[in-house]
Amino acid sequence: MFKIIVILYCALSFALPAVAQDKLRIAATPNPNIFPLLVAMADDPSLPVEIVPVADSKEIDTVFKQGQADGLLAMTYTIAEKVTAGKVPDLRLVYVGLWKGFSEVTYKKDEVKNFSDLRGKGLIVAGPTGGGKNGGPDFIFKAALKRSGMTTADVHVCYLPVMEAVKLLKEQAPLNSNAHCDPSFSMPASGISLVEPAATGLIMESIMSSFSVSGMERGISYQPLFTGYTAWPNDQLPHGGLAILGSVLDNPEQAKLVSKVLAAYKKAAEKISTARRFRAMGVAKVISAGIEQYFHAYKLELPAMVVMAAMVRGNMEFRSDAPVTIQDDLNRFLAEVVGTSPPKSFYALQ
Repeated sequence: MFKIIVILYCALSFALPAVAQDKLRIAATPNPNIFPLLVAMADDPSLPVEIVPVADSKEIDTVFKQGQADGLLAMTYTIAEKVTAGKVPDLRLVYVGLWKGFSEVTYKKDEVKNFSDLRGKGLIVAGPTGGGKNGGPDFIFKAALKRSGMTTADVHVCYLPVMEAVKLLKEQAPLNSNAHCDPSFSMPASGISLVEPAATGLIMESIMSSFSVSGMERGISYQPLFTGYTAWPNDQLPHGGLAILGSVLDNPEQAKLVSKVLAAYKKAAEKISTARRFRAMGVAKVISAGIEQYFHAYKLELPAMVVMAAMVRGNMEFRSDAPVTIQDDLNRFLAEVVGTSPPKSFYALQ
């Protein structure tokens, strides 16, 4: 049931002008940022946008260097790192979405309540197609550890594609039974960092199938760890982001496309967050079908029942009503997670 989504080539590579076109090309990995866009495109097939599917952070860099994308749907901190590291310095953040988002999924029997309970244990950081290392899952995992007074030196971390991670968790096999993990990691995984709806899917799978140890739960919610911010609720964080190249925003005709697509995206995000009962299943089917359509090459599936369960249980929220005062807190948050504040020119919130 459960398969989840789960330096420059040359000095001119970022200086190429945007080509006039009638559609925005938005790069996205198979993470939840793409869900509202899938729903918006289903609701309005004439929406002037197309999806450029990418597997991971490296492919994001490639499509921008090759001029194949105008924008990026990703975690806000992933986008900020692309800018601060000079990988895609022209990206401008136009949208922030507040999510409940990330959890450390652990075994019920271990009664994990905080990261200190996992000191010395084996942990997995997973991405849809790769291990998420040096990408969004890794950034937020390390920041959560730091908030808990720990670093990766206090745990044994293995970075795995999500389906390989699920296999280890099912069998409670030693981490080093997977070639991607450190050979010295002879312990099984005690937890895995996951975003919704992947966390919901894994918990459902642990209860309904052949896990050697029955029952997993959201042992640690990452969101409440990040105290000291007032621009969003305690159980949410500004995970979701849409960024557009400055060269596109500076073109009046293309800027109109951005406004139209962004309005549809926000509307769809609200639809996902409020859909219940049969409407929730309808939305979930659209998301599931969209993941299959755009990411079939990566052999990813996201069952509609998993998406619906995350929605109706309130675990998967996409709030687009971030206050206009969010920028100061957002800048501090991104500096905390990425290690460097993005420049003022990074912010073009609409």
